[in-house]
Amino acid sequence: MKKRILIFTLVALLGLNAAFSFPANVAAKTSADFEDLKDLDAATKAKFDALISAGIFDGVSDTTFGLKDEMNRAQFAKVAALIYGLKVDASETTSSFKDVRADDPANGYALPYIEAVKAAGITDGYGEGIYNPAGKVTKEQLATFLIRGLGEDAEAKATLGVNDTTVSPWAKGYVALALELKLLPNGADGKFGGQTNATRDLLLTGAYEAKQQYVPIGKVSIVEAKQVGVKKINVTFNKAVDSTKAGLSVTKAEGAQIDWAADKRSATLIFAKNLEEGSYVITLSGLDAADIDKSTATVSVTAERVTKIEFLTTSDTLPSSSRVPIQFRAINQFGETVQDFIGFSLYLSVAAFTDSTSSTPTTFTVFADTSWSSTGEKFDIEVTDLVSGVTATRTYIVGDPEVVPPVVSTPRVVAKPTASVSSGAVTVGTSVSLINATQGATIYYTTDGNAPSPTNGTIYSSPITISNAMTIKAIAVKSGMTNSSVMTVSYTIIEQAATPTANPSSGAVTAGTSVSLINATQGATIYYTTDGTVPNTSSTVYSSPITITNAMTIKAIAVKSGMTNSEVMSVSYTIAQVQVATPTAIQTDSNGSVLVTLSTTTSDATIYYTTDGIHDPTTNPQTDPYTVMYNGPISVPTGYTIKAIAVKTGMANSNIMTEQITVVPTPVLSANSLAYIGESNISGRSLLKLTFSKNVDPTSAADGNYIVFAQGGMNIQPVIVHSATWGGIDHENEVTLEVDSLASIAPGTYVSVQVDNVKTTDLSETIGNGHNNTGYTVPEAD
Repeated sequence: MKKRILIFTLVALLGLNAAFSFPANVAAKTSADFEDLKDLDAATKAKFDALISAGIFDGVSDTTFGLKDEMNRAQFAKVAALIYGLKVDASETTSSFKDVRADDPANGYALPYIEAVKAAGITDGYGEGIYNPAGKVTKEQLATFLIRGLGEDAEAKATLGVNDTTVSPWAKGYVALALELKLLPNGADGKFGGQTNATRDLLLTGAYEAKQQYVPIGKVSIVEAKQVGVKKINVTFNKAVDSTKAGLSVTKAEGAQIDWAADKRSATLIFAKNLEEGSYVITLSGLDAADIDKSTATVSVTAERVTKIEFLTTSDTLPSSSRVPIQFRAINQFGETVQDFIGFSLYLSVAAFTDSTSSTPTTFTVFADTSWSSTGEKFDIEVTDLVSGVTATRTYIVGDPEVVPPVVSTPRVVAKPTASVSSGAVTVGTSVSLINATQGATIYYTTDGNAPSPTNGTIYSSPITISNAMTIKAIAVKSGMTNSSVMTVSYTIIEQAATPTANPSSGAVTAGTSVSLINATQGATIYYTTDGTVPNTSSTVYSSPITITNAMTIKAIAVKSGMTNSEVMSVSYTIAQVQVATPTAIQTDSNGSVLVTLSTTTSDATIYYTTDGIHDPTTNPQTDPYTVMYNGPISVPTGYTIKAIAVKTGMANSNIMTEQITVVPTPVLSANSLAYIGESNISGRSLLKLTFSKNVDPTSAADGNYIVFAQGGMNIQPVIVHSATWGGIDHENEVTLEVDSLASIAPGTYVSVQVDNVKTTDLSETIGNGHNNTGYTVPEAD
């Protein structure tokens, strides 16, 4: 008999030294879609939403997430590849690990992902040439993955470690650091439970917490520095920066506040004073020199200039009065309100004066004297910035004169408030400002029709928004003076034309489809555009159906005299594509397995599939853990359900094929079970009974190759096989293995065997890959 010993090499299990990066394509689901997540607290839900919406995790069904389901190493490899944005070669079918095969019905889909994490240096496997794709990930292993991913491997090894009997000695430092960083929690009993299998909820929350603390490796560079305000410069980087260490300095300017973006990939410098025109150099500091590639950037700063002047007094009609306030402001090149706008010239066609106490740093108020003008007479105001030459002109109409009651006696009477918008019909959302000419007076107002007073009314502090028919009554009050008379203004709402509708509505249509525009407002005219711009009364008038010959967006409004224009209707159309033919499946019996061949009659189409019977395939396996691209016949167990979709550029995706595997494969020689049957008569040796699915040849049974090892947690120990004895008459399908003693092996240890070169009794069949492994778990002592 040939003796075979498993050569075991202790390797790093999984060193997560790659950056966390989340796909941009956001999945539609959130925690609200899964019944077993609805009772989570808001903070935990936010973590689940981040990874579910990013497409990293999905539920085990449409309504169940599977909080406590365990994840094997094959599944972990795919999730890791997606999280870290690794390059995955979906066409790869040969693995560098001898126990990873593309035709493995349970875990073959993970082969390209396993190779990707190996190529990235994340793992060397579970042992020499072994990955163990079906193996579970324990909680202490998960702690190790997360700590190494944060680049804290050395610190973990130097840490004293937890005093916890549930944690293996090698993992104590990793677990201590994971608890300190709040990556993973202890159980309710205060123990970590390191050798228990990690569940999906721990994997998700642990990965989320690690991602929050992770600072990617690699050098940082300043990509761009750009002025975004008269006091602001924005700096962008090629990657996230450790904002707790990084600093930014600027030549020719001091005292900047740094406002970091949430993703730490940009920061805004906010200065106390306006920046002077010139060239500024931004310098990144605070990080190790070895971590910085490009530390400086130059930005060209322009001084503030006025690009627009806006009148804030919006009503076209102003009362006839000796003191009518008109407000305006200036806007700079960054869309900001200019502070201290004083360098301007002012022209009015009526008498006017200013009052410094009525202006603010952002607005200026000029008072026009319209008391000499007749009702209906027009007057102009022109404001010009003296530096830029930007000019704004506005024409106002003189309204009815204010009725000022004669002064009978002291004390003086406070001036009656005025409204910036005169009574009449207005559009929904119109803002009405209340103004009083008596300095220091307080305005009280009502909108329910009742007379205002200091005890019955609201103190005016900001413009009033008109959302329905309304009467505003207001008085002005000042200590030592008689209250003003009541100002009353009433507003009605101008009716709005109905928004047009389109038939057919948005969607995919055949070329030549006619679209009709319909409006419910009788007598309204419809104006429309087809170039994506917002329509107005200069746009095309709708008179007949619009023909769709290519992808098009139609926008339309309805207009009628005496009504406000409708809201903008927007409908988009695409030209419907020819659909790819639905895939078909052929099931064949192949060497004890069912081999499934997928095909479609559409040439050059690509097929994607799933085998769990739950998830529909998508067209991007890079972001979908359940979908695999079809590259050739696949092995699928009887009873499984395969779903497939065919895709081709320029055509609509096919319908989804769903087919249950019904072919029962011809039985083949396989290792069925392994059991401990006691100690041998030879001291220091144990006996194991190996049972096959068929009777085996005595000679090949005795001379076959048997590799036995014991796996406990992170530890894999080789077990020497001394002899193999055929079972004899009535036990022709059994072989007794004499191995090193297993009597003292710890409960929970998994003992397994790999068999080669054993044949059936008639020598017609040799045991093959996929059928030559079995084992047992050492039970707890009674």
